[in-house]
Amino acid sequence: MGDFRRLIDDVVPVIEALIPDEPAALLGRHTERRRQDHFAVGSVVQQALHAFPSLPAERLLGALELGVARLDLTAPADLVARLRPLPDGSSFGLMSMSGQSALATPMSMVNAVHQGATDLIVEQVRAMLPDLSEVTGDEAAIATKRGAAHLAVAVAVSRAILNALGTPTAADPVAAIGIAIGAAAEILPDVPMPPAYERALLEKRRREYQGMSWSTSAQVFDHEFVLVEELGKTKADFTATGLAGAIDTGFAVRTGIEQGQVPVSVRVLLDEPGPPDLESWDEVAEISYVAVEGDARFGHGATAPWPGEFRVRVCASGRDEDDERYELTIWPQPMSDPLLHKKTDRVGHLLRGEPAPPPISRPEQPYRWLKEVLGEAATVTIITNAGVDDVVGEFEEDSIALEIDGGVLVVEGNNWQGSRGEVLERLSRNGKAASHYWNVNRLTRLSFARAGQVIDAQEVMGHTSFGDAEIQEALEGLSFADYRHLDAKGITAVVRFTGAVIPEDEVRAAIQEKISSWEG
Repeated sequence: MGDFRRLIDDVVPVIEALIPDEPAALLGRHTERRRQDHFAVGSVVQQALHAFPSLPAERLLGALELGVARLDLTAPADLVARLRPLPDGSSFGLMSMSGQSALATPMSMVNAVHQGATDLIVEQVRAMLPDLSEVTGDEAAIATKRGAAHLAVAVAVSRAILNALGTPTAADPVAAIGIAIGAAAEILPDVPMPPAYERALLEKRRREYQGMSWSTSAQVFDHEFVLVEELGKTKADFTATGLAGAIDTGFAVRTGIEQGQVPVSVRVLLDEPGPPDLESWDEVAEISYVAVEGDARFGHGATAPWPGEFRVRVCASGRDEDDERYELTIWPQPMSDPLLHKKTDRVGHLLRGEPAPPPISRPEQPYRWLKEVLGEAATVTIITNAGVDDVVGEFEEDSIALEIDGGVLVVEGNNWQGSRGEVLERLSRNGKAASHYWNVNRLTRLSFARAGQVIDAQEVMGHTSFGDAEIQEALEGLSFADYRHLDAKGITAVVRFTGAVIPEDEVRAAIQEKISSWEG
């Protein structure tokens, strides 16, 4: 074994010099294991080669073929003594695998003629893994060295063992290269990266980082959720902002609920953001914190992967109403004092030791249930001075039409007849008709008709320019610049304009009967 090891060690530098950097680095980063189930076909080496990308494998073949053909090295006879070619006249099945065309057939021939040869090569390569403990450099350099060094050993072992078999099938340099790539791809996922690789990979991520954004749900314990590199024992002080406070390796956000989950959107930027959108939030605060290493995980995203001083802007809504959501915007910035952009909820005032404002009264609150039941696309229409029989002909058969106090309510699932101008004109000929439509793409339409004429009909996201005095009265206190519960606000305006009353129990029951047919 010692002589064979010296034989391999002598030739490895020659082979390694032939290996191009790009496919070597790809092999050095290779972590995909072959399938290990009854559906996998071919030998271990064939399966591993099949899991490696075909174009880099072809490039390695082109770079190595001539050099390997000139390699005059042969493994000791006793090493291959148990391997024998099939007797003359024997038949065998040839197993080929798609995806590695130039390499597959020679390898399959070796597997068929010299059964067990590829397993012996893998065994010997494992026994001769190179020592890369002292390898340094950037991520690409370490990955390249790792891939090239292991492949060079695999090529030398493969060529030496196949030469020792002494058949034309085994002498094919393409077979030696294909088996070597497969052996390296099989072995490398189980070989630890060089010690310097983790730090080099982090430095690479830091150089290439461009910021990111994502949405997730945060787990709340004891009225707070945290974004930290690791959990510590320090507790946040919320008295300065009523919303956020720095802790070891990150920060905490104070919630209204004691425990559960809250939706959170996150943006990590490289530069200071513009001014916050104050319309859509109840509380907006900024604090500074220190990242020790960076790269704090939060849901399926992470903060910037470097240490230093950072600023986070926390926006919160619904803490007083059991309807919470949050937005975090994080960027590098030297430490500075906490800053409050907006403070309106009772939770924040109480935490800051300030007199609490009166509870918030939101006009759309009574109709949030209807939006939630109807889901992502629907139209709600109310018609006055009419009966069900007078209006059903204007709507599709699967619509719901109910007589309610003040008129007729029509609910359409994923339809929009009630938002059409000509329909509203006919419906309102003896009184009023109003509708609110929304769809999955967040398109909306709030429409008002009176005495056979459409007074106004507009997209309402951010819109407040309805001119009619009666419509303005119906919109009192409804902010469409605040996108929270936008559709509940539209339904509220429809109810106010028509003077009708929507009975929750009756309407909810009718919708539940229809909801399965709408989904179908």
